[in-house]
Amino acid sequence: MAGSVSNGRPSITSEQAQRIIAKNNPDIKQSRVAMMTEVVNRGYSYTPSLKTYLLDLAAPDSDNTASPPSSCFLTISTPDAGSGNYHPNFLPIVYQILSRIRTQTGIPIPESVLDITLTDIPYHYLLSPVTLIGSKDIIPLSRARKEGLINLNDNLLIDLQLGKFLGQLHSGVQNDWYGLPNLAEPMDASYSWQETFTSFLEELLVRFETVGYDLPYEDIRRSLSRAIGFFLFDDVEVPSLVWFTGGEDDIYVALPIESRYLSIKTPTIAAILPSVSHALWGDPLLESFFLPPAPSAALQEGYNGGGGGPLIVFPRQETKRAWYTLFLALVTLTNHGLTPREDDEHPESAEKRIWCRETILKCVEILKDGPCY
Repeated sequence: MAGSVSNGRPSITSEQAQRIIAKNNPDIKQSRVAMMTEVVNRGYSYTPSLKTYLLDLAAPDSDNTASPPSSCFLTISTPDAGSGNYHPNFLPIVYQILSRIRTQTGIPIPESVLDITLTDIPYHYLLSPVTLIGSKDIIPLSRARKEGLINLNDNLLIDLQLGKFLGQLHSGVQNDWYGLPNLAEPMDASYSWQETFTSFLEELLVRFETVGYDLPYEDIRRSLSRAIGFFLFDDVEVPSLVWFTGGEDDIYVALPIESRYLSIKTPTIAAILPSVSHALWGDPLLESFFLPPAPSAALQEGYNGGGGGPLIVFPRQETKRAWYTLFLALVTLTNHGLTPREDDEHPESAEKRIWCRETILKCVEILKDGPCY
């Protein structure tokens, strides 16, 4: 059983993907992996220990009959998610999160197959159901918007739908305690969001200090002490499931198409990647979809309609959002690497690294005198 890991990133061959498809979908006609494409996601949700492939499926070469284009997503992950109080969720937790979203909201999350036996490949994997749409007919929302493939009206409709999904997520999937999801309630469960968030933040700061990364740590901790003194984070009443790092890179849309197998009139959300490696029980305002200047008016409207509560009512909540932005930048920088990796560097990682540092320093200045009352 072969597999490879490059700089901590898992990887498999098309032959291994074929065995997984054959094992889990023995009765489907489109049983051959015709193409395997790595999903390149360098956004906030990028996680080095996890990789997702988009598999295009076709009928066996021996079958000469026409068959519709089909595809599915295959996510693989190293068995060990990490150490410390703050770390990515490992794949069984991801599966549990997706199951709760599917059963407690109207968000279209299909039931996937989880395999943690390590018998097919030396990784845990999550296989989505096969859908009758090919990879060429779907595209990340971020790319579709960047390339101007969606008009203004359809963009508004997509934002409304995304807002509705987030509202359902935050109001429909809730918990008794704060922190990282777990298969069972931890012995030291936290019932204070302020304690949970500040402990996560402090752990990341210590990690950065330990490796000598240059940041204004004294300024950050001085502002944090002031925020804690004013109980800035203790206005969260119920722990909600927060996607946190989810973004437009994780949303796939189907563009208009007319064929003998498929008819799509307007751009629509076709798939949501299982990129909940950093999801946690916490404050809904933490979502990266609410990163200023977001949310848009349409997303906010959809959020309210989906059951979401008020996000920013008082100036102190703008300060709290600045803390969440700083935390997002720290997490993103951790995942993309504090310094470039010569043998595995990607232009978008370099850009994201620059964004992280600039964002951290900008937030530090905002937080020096941001209102906490």
